[in-house]
Amino acid sequence: MDKFTNGQPGPAQRNRLIGLLETDDSPQEEKPAPSQKEERPGPGRKGEPQPLETPYQKESSDFAPKIKVNLNYRPGLVSNQKDPNRFDRERLFSAVVRGSPQALEGLLEYLRRNSKFLTNSEYTDAKSGKTCLMKALLNLKNGRNDTIPVLLEIDQKTQNPRPLVNVSCSDCFYRGQTALHIAIEKRSLEMVKLLVENGADVHARAHGEFFRKKKEGVYFYFGELPLSLAACTNQLDVVHYLLNNPHQKARLQEQDTQGNTVLHALVMIADDTEENTKFVSSTYVEILKAGVKLDPTCKLEEIVNYDGLNPLQLAAKTGKVEIFRHIIQREIQEPPYRHLSRKFTEWTYGPIHVSLYDLSSLDSFEENSVLEILAYSSDTPNRYKMVVLEPLNKLLQQKWETFASKRFYFSFACYLSFMVIFTAIAYYQPLRVKPSFPVEFTAGGFLWVSGLIIILLGGIYLIFAQSLYLRRRRQSLKTMCSDSCIEILIFIQAFSLLLSAVLYGASSENYVAVMVFSLLLGWVNTLYYTRGFQRTGIYSVMIQKTIMRDLLRFLLVYMIFLFGFAAGEPSVGDLCGLGCTNPFPEHSGCVFPPALVTLMGDAPSVPHNKSLAPLESSGSHAMYGGLLSVSLELFKITIGMGDLDFQEHARFRYFVMLLLLLFVILTYILLLNMLIALMSETVTDISGYSKSVWKLQRAIAILEIEKAWLWRQGGKRRSGCFMSVGLNKKDERWCFR
Repeated sequence: MDKFTNGQPGPAQRNRLIGLLETDDSPQEEKPAPSQKEERPGPGRKGEPQPLETPYQKESSDFAPKIKVNLNYRPGLVSNQKDPNRFDRERLFSAVVRGSPQALEGLLEYLRRNSKFLTNSEYTDAKSGKTCLMKALLNLKNGRNDTIPVLLEIDQKTQNPRPLVNVSCSDCFYRGQTALHIAIEKRSLEMVKLLVENGADVHARAHGEFFRKKKEGVYFYFGELPLSLAACTNQLDVVHYLLNNPHQKARLQEQDTQGNTVLHALVMIADDTEENTKFVSSTYVEILKAGVKLDPTCKLEEIVNYDGLNPLQLAAKTGKVEIFRHIIQREIQEPPYRHLSRKFTEWTYGPIHVSLYDLSSLDSFEENSVLEILAYSSDTPNRYKMVVLEPLNKLLQQKWETFASKRFYFSFACYLSFMVIFTAIAYYQPLRVKPSFPVEFTAGGFLWVSGLIIILLGGIYLIFAQSLYLRRRRQSLKTMCSDSCIEILIFIQAFSLLLSAVLYGASSENYVAVMVFSLLLGWVNTLYYTRGFQRTGIYSVMIQKTIMRDLLRFLLVYMIFLFGFAAGEPSVGDLCGLGCTNPFPEHSGCVFPPALVTLMGDAPSVPHNKSLAPLESSGSHAMYGGLLSVSLELFKITIGMGDLDFQEHARFRYFVMLLLLLFVILTYILLLNMLIALMSETVTDISGYSKSVWKLQRAIAILEIEKAWLWRQGGKRRSGCFMSVGLNKKDERWCFR
């Protein structure tokens, strides 16, 4: 036993401690100090991933300080002297980049002699956790790298408790990615087979930030799993191998961290281009066929993710029109796979075809159906394109003809009667401060009270119905204003009506203004019922789109010009131009005149907190006292009804003339003509799909009628017929002919 000198361990004891306690897996060897270039971040914006492999930047060696216990320590194998055949990361990575197995000679003996493994941190990238195996796969030449079998063999012979083949990246961007993911991404079936044969996990999940779907930034979402990656990169040979290899078969039902299967992943990468649609559709069908071979009882298309969406519903939710069309119109002729179809040709005669369509997940009878997604998900793109596809188009037409149209027209008649009664009551409503009801029971008094009751009940029903509608939609403010403007106006109309009733009961004359506002909105809201008629519905769609697209933007810019020319700056004392000498003008009769008023002449003073009224002088020009008055006159000039003669009496006549000419040029000549051009372009653009938008609005009305509590006594209606369509008689579905 070594003796201690003055309480310190002897040389032999120190060697044993060094071998037992390892710092950064390399205690007895000198490590090169990391250069500043290694620490310098690569190019790109903040939050974007750095390349996993680049020839312009070396791997990072900036590890956090660690002390590890070497459980494989064996006395007598540790020495303080440097090993002439030392393998560090630079030498190892250089060998695998060159693909030279000869450069790895002696590596196994070195690892055994120093009780090390290829997965130790000294052989990985400090930032990403990239291993020598990943480095080799990232540097394939003609789909091969001869160092990969050598690395796998060495790792097995060292009996590594953490197999090199299943070590994953550790940084936040590439976390979870393994060598198998890289081999699939490199499109090398040979390497995939080699890794699987050596124990690669076929269900490893690459769930870093780079592999997650997000609104902006660089990412590639493929479903995290190796099988999904092979399917989403159009490698059917790799897909078939992963599903049928004798070592570890991939499960088609496997879900990623979002609950998505390989079918969900295929829907997510669809982009509606011709080439993409062709490969996604064919791969989708091949996955279904493979599922039948592996497990005939498994129904892959019924698996839902954590948002409760199956692949068909996900396609509708994300607006992927072409893959959505393929799924609902898929017809497979091969007898073993015919039951995978959603379209079955029942009868043909020349050019006439009669087909049966599977209504699973389509009909609104089911919860979270495709029809509900298209009707109520305002943020879903291309809804109007999907709602006209078969069988949705014929399904909605059948619903409209069987029950929805009758209820819609009845609702229209009731609303029109309500508005006629409301108009009559408002027209003959006396302007009295105190509410008065007829005392004598006469025919006129009975009609009066009946009309008031009908109006109040109608207002309560409208506000209740629209509240339920907006609650079901749960839209953002942007989509609500663009997609449900009529419904919002109906809600405001009902609220104003009830508010006017409250003000009338409180003996306030302000009820008149609120009532008139509600009456105005009521007649405007009759546009809602134009969606029940094709001609007026398409015209109404054009009006709504024109208002939301062009008119609002024009009004925003126009208001800036209008108030910009009319607004004035306050002045104090004698600088106000009114001859005021009061040191506290805010307590005097001064009002701060707008710019044009100040230039045109002295404005009269009025009592405090009251605006100046237009005054007529002995001449023909008028004085304008207040921002709103000047704005009104400028608006009259814009539409050609203004009077420019008043500038003759202005204090700065020519400057006023210049300002007015500039205002006319910017608003009347520029903005108005630009508005006309934009509206013409919008109408031309919308005319191509206005019929589809109208059908979408009518579909929303149909679903609202189905869900309306007033019509729910009979329960939900199921469309189609229940029949057997597959080879198995037990395969019965609700189909639409």
